[in-house]
Amino acid sequence: MNEPTLPVPALSPVEVASPRPGPNPATVYLARLAPGSRRTMRGALATVAAICVPDAAPPPAPEAFPWGSFRAEHAKAVRAALAERFKYTTVNKTLSALRGVLREAWELGLMETEHYHRAAAVRAVKGSSASAATGRSLARGELRALIEACLTPVSPRKGDAPIVTEKGQRDAALVALGYGCGLRRDELATLMVGNLDLVQRRVVVRGKGNKERVVPIPPGAFHALRDYLTVRVEGLVGARGEPSLLSPIYSDTPLFVRARRGGRLDRTAASLTGQAVYHVLKTRAEEAGVDSFSPHDLRRSYVGDLLDEGADLSVAQQLAGHASPTTTAGYDRRGERAKEQAASRLDVPYDG
Repeated sequence: MNEPTLPVPALSPVEVASPRPGPNPATVYLARLAPGSRRTMRGALATVAAICVPDAAPPPAPEAFPWGSFRAEHAKAVRAALAERFKYTTVNKTLSALRGVLREAWELGLMETEHYHRAAAVRAVKGSSASAATGRSLARGELRALIEACLTPVSPRKGDAPIVTEKGQRDAALVALGYGCGLRRDELATLMVGNLDLVQRRVVVRGKGNKERVVPIPPGAFHALRDYLTVRVEGLVGARGEPSLLSPIYSDTPLFVRARRGGRLDRTAASLTGQAVYHVLKTRAEEAGVDSFSPHDLRRSYVGDLLDEGADLSVAQQLAGHASPTTTAGYDRRGERAKEQAASRLDVPYDG
């Protein structure tokens, strides 16, 4: 049941129009986030600002909002307003952004300690979702169809013989690494060639909060990556076909870059963006006849399959780079299957 909306205490027009000089807490808070999270959390802060200043047209941007004047009564009213409009997951994500920006306001000396702690103590909204535990997981057949779509020979130009393009090799490696290493969209997009250890078959990933983790590359993903690297860089394969050490000159070379018309890579381009990764997967899903999925669903499938194969929850947590085991447990599908198996044993006496 939704909570009743409380009127949001008005901020002084002077406070809104003339924020204090110096860095704004929102600017500092957003700067320390990954690009994908930055967009999401900026939108969350914009929602809070719009709730607090409903008559402003347009509402103040998060970077211009007077967060130092935010108080506990504002936080409670914002929570109630959010709970009426959004699912509990969106509400709690917005409140997380609010707590983050208030902490920055406190550290910048724009809020007194008591005001900060009282405002940041706003409670999360409780809730649950039947789909939260499972979400969209990709079956093995779907993964195979995606990679086959990437590697299907095409004619770069009219009259040319069909070939597997460099773009196709890129996309196959992107799908294989996204699932085989459970990478987040932005982690996948910003990988550098120097993050790869082809001898030990592992990749160094810089995740949320600039935390690094080392993830083993499973055989299928390694082979897709190796085949892609033969067109991405030079000097990859030794005389016996074994992977050799990559030259140090490639250490800061983006792994995944855009392709030109005809499917050739633009080797001087910057890394793909997170949005470009989304577009690649969407396009390949349509070509393969696979139901729509998000980049995060590859990661969800990775964690769920690890647990299905008997991996310890703490090991799966480390490989996925989750800060809390509770997050990893949310990907565990085993409980749902246990329910299905238990229900299948019930004998319903219907003879129709």
